[in-house]
Amino acid sequence: MSRRTLLLSLVTVACYTDVEGHATALFPKDSDSRGASSWATSTGVDASAASGMPATTHDPLPATPGSGDPWSMTTGEPENQPPEIFHFEIEPDMLNEAGTAHAIVSFSENVTQLELRVNGVDVPVGAPAKFEWFFTATSKAKSDGIYQLELTAKDDEDQTDIATATLKVELPETGDPRCVFEEEADDGWFAGVVYGDALVLAGTLGWPTEAAVWRLDPDSCKPQFGSPWKISQWTDKTLPGPSQAVGLAIDADGRTAIAANVGTFPDRLSYIAVLSPEGSLEWEQLGQAKGRVYNGITASPEGFFVVGETQVSQDPKDPHYDGFVEGFDSDGTILGAKPLAAPLPGDDWYDEFNMFDIHPRAIAWSDELARLVVVGERDVFDNNDTKRTRAFSAQYDLDLDLVNTWTSSGLDAVEDALVAVTGCGKELVASGWVQAPGLKNPAVRWLDAAGDGSTKRRVDLLPGTSFQALACDLEGKFTAAASTPTGAAVLGFRFSDDPFLFNSEFVATSLLAAACDHRGFCAVAGQRETSAWLRVHHP
Repeated sequence: MSRRTLLLSLVTVACYTDVEGHATALFPKDSDSRGASSWATSTGVDASAASGMPATTHDPLPATPGSGDPWSMTTGEPENQPPEIFHFEIEPDMLNEAGTAHAIVSFSENVTQLELRVNGVDVPVGAPAKFEWFFTATSKAKSDGIYQLELTAKDDEDQTDIATATLKVELPETGDPRCVFEEEADDGWFAGVVYGDALVLAGTLGWPTEAAVWRLDPDSCKPQFGSPWKISQWTDKTLPGPSQAVGLAIDADGRTAIAANVGTFPDRLSYIAVLSPEGSLEWEQLGQAKGRVYNGITASPEGFFVVGETQVSQDPKDPHYDGFVEGFDSDGTILGAKPLAAPLPGDDWYDEFNMFDIHPRAIAWSDELARLVVVGERDVFDNNDTKRTRAFSAQYDLDLDLVNTWTSSGLDAVEDALVAVTGCGKELVASGWVQAPGLKNPAVRWLDAAGDGSTKRRVDLLPGTSFQALACDLEGKFTAAASTPTGAAVLGFRFSDDPFLFNSEFVATSLLAAACDHRGFCAVAGQRETSAWLRVHHP
């Protein structure tokens, strides 16, 4: 600003002669007015003179903290500036697969209220200091679309500022492949999978067979460093023969438990190992009773619990089995072991010669029920003259006291069984097969609080097919891994009576495990031809 311009601006606040006197004192004839911003601070002269205010000898008025409001020339108070939204965007602003987008916003300190509308609908966002908005895309059917956001900022004077942003969601079809992993180093198969911050798998490799653990990237299915991690790399025990993994569980602390069997039939031994989140061995237990093997494992608040079966007859041509449940605490100390054998509560017959088999196939911990839930198949004495195979469930508390049992009455088929069980929200859902008569068909049963699976169920007419594994995603949709007459299939459904959302078939394939992550991506795992194989699909 030139000296002449400054003088003209001061006319409005003082008589011309007084102003000229002040200005002459502040700007000698040979000074350069372009130095106004620097001399005000270096010489101690009131900086208000640089903005057209007369110089003063007292301290300047304090500014509202952080406001940056300019001073009024007439009142000496900060001018009441309207609120301002400096920045408003959605990151990312385009979702091409399941995931979350967040709003990022910054605004002036005089904002006292924020209002958000999404596609014309008011959305609560809380106080400005706690503003948060995010959108979680799950499936194409539920999430696809364009979301227009309008953010309004207000101050105490009801002045406003408005900013807009747009989010576009365009997802793949439910069931479309996301990534695939195949272990080409050796023959093998996967028997268990947990899908969290990583894809963790338990399986078997090579010949003689050896139990192993893999960690894969959850987005690309690429193996992480050290995969596969074989049992011979973590144990110092001398194992009596080959080993095969049968199940996998991860606890709240990130520790991985592998259930396996060691040796050759019929003299196999049960084996459990717990690895730290970094992969080092924390503890392991090798069973001592021959013919006693594991079938499944789960994590609970008290430790890891397993189910299995024991051969109770010595006739190799007519073997018979009883089930059992046992648990281990965080240090590997056994919490207890209980047999699971006929008769069960509700049976009106006895098994004095141990001829009625029980095969517990899977176990899961239910937070909702605070119980361990076991499912499988068992022989029953039907109509006082025939032995039948029927689905059953059993519930235990953490002391391994039996709480409830349920056995199918044969309502849907002459024979049936359950192979897998999973939690889905507050529900427990189990899968398996029915046979009535002829070829097996797939079945799913929703278990009530007592474990009864007779009321809500799904039976599909797919001859020669049975559901081997089941997983539930973020939306409550199910992924079933099935065996078929030609290999395997992955099927999706939402309710007990709706059509399949997808049905993907794979020849020369067997599937044994399924799991979904917190975003809704689901994985199925097993074997394709002779290699361990995993496939992840979109929710």
